[in-house]
Amino acid sequence: MRGRRSEGRGRRAGGAVLGGFLLLLAGCGQVPPEKNYQAGMAALRKGDLMEGQARLKAALEGDPDGTFAAEAHNWLGLANWQLQHLPEAAAHFENASRLNPAAFEPVYNLGSLALEMGDMSRGIPLLRRAADLDAKDTRALLRIGDWTTRNGRWDLAKRMYFEAQKRDPQSAAAVTGLGRIALLEGNLSPAETYFMQALEMRKDYPPALYNLGVLHAQADGHGEQAQEYFRQYLAAAPRGERAAVAALRVGGQTVEQTSFGPSTAPPPPKMTAGVLWTQAQDALEAGDREQAYRQALNAMELAREGGDASQSGEILRRALEVFGDRAAIQLEAGQYWMRMGQPRQALEALMKAQALEPENSMVLLELARASAELGEYDTTVVSLRRLVQLEPGNPDALWTLAETYGDRLGMTGRGAATYRDFEQRFPSDRRAGEVAGRVQALEAAAAAIPVPTP
Repeated sequence: MRGRRSEGRGRRAGGAVLGGFLLLLAGCGQVPPEKNYQAGMAALRKGDLMEGQARLKAALEGDPDGTFAAEAHNWLGLANWQLQHLPEAAAHFENASRLNPAAFEPVYNLGSLALEMGDMSRGIPLLRRAADLDAKDTRALLRIGDWTTRNGRWDLAKRMYFEAQKRDPQSAAAVTGLGRIALLEGNLSPAETYFMQALEMRKDYPPALYNLGVLHAQADGHGEQAQEYFRQYLAAAPRGERAAVAALRVGGQTVEQTSFGPSTAPPPPKMTAGVLWTQAQDALEAGDREQAYRQALNAMELAREGGDASQSGEILRRALEVFGDRAAIQLEAGQYWMRMGQPRQALEALMKAQALEPENSMVLLELARASAELGEYDTTVVSLRRLVQLEPGNPDALWTLAETYGDRLGMTGRGAATYRDFEQRFPSDRRAGEVAGRVQALEAAAAAIPVPTP
């Protein structure tokens, strides 16, 4: 009897709560959209994700094209991302960008989310687009730099960090990123210089302190200098990303020497790549094709980083059988065949990738390289011209285009004009000093061509 009475009270209480909730929802519908938007933003800033989402959705239902709509979608995207509702987050970021194409934040968030989901072919071009939308904001460049550093694409990472540094000469993050790459490459002296520069820009900058500790640990083992930097890191970031590792190093215990970036002592790549591919197969059998695709990309990246050509080729072959309709997989195939010295096979794969994603900047760059290797310079020019349109801030693309015109195709006038364009756009680039000499050489070559007599 007692149990039944309690159950009845619970039902009545639950009914009252539900009724109140429904009244609340009804009330939300009667609130002006602008008020719901303001209330939703306030709730999200306080960390109340459920209330914030409910209010912002009510605001959008009341006025889907209001002045606040783009920002509301962006914040709903962030809330869903935090809740790990990733497809919903992506949809909101896309809506925000559609409503306000000039806004940096939605494109930046969409690109960052794509990288988190393992979609490099989508994430990096989106972040590049975000970087072009705001010439002063370095976050997109730094995000690309950090991600490509972790994934072994150090040349691209360097370009991003240098560009970020050009935009913000006091960017401690950009300088630290360059130091991380130098450290991973084993160039300890330049790495130390970069980290010290970062500390001059930002006193007690945690990533610089931690990486100095790693650097000295590599050079001196458990030396006092390494421990001192780890102590400084713990003082600056007691709950930092590497706090546990730093605490162990201060205690003199042997731990994995990891910088902020790729591990300097990763697990055996062959084993790790194999495990990831097995996970991809398991996800595919379970019907989760997107998870399988992401794991397949991760498996190929790890196999590539490990330098095991046979394993890279085997995983790539299997991935092409299942995901040959994805541009990122065809891009991986193109890069693999270039590493194997097979530019013709690389070109075929890259042409498929371009057909799938015509405006993928990484595909265009690799396509230009493969076609140039084969002497098919018309394809090289087409790819580079499109890449320059998509990434006007990419000096390598414009320089290579000038070289292709002038030095390979013998189009001296166009080559000279492109070199001059490069000099105007990138006056601080080290290659700008070569422009005068190259233009002079092209003009001399043009003058030496005999003029046909009538």
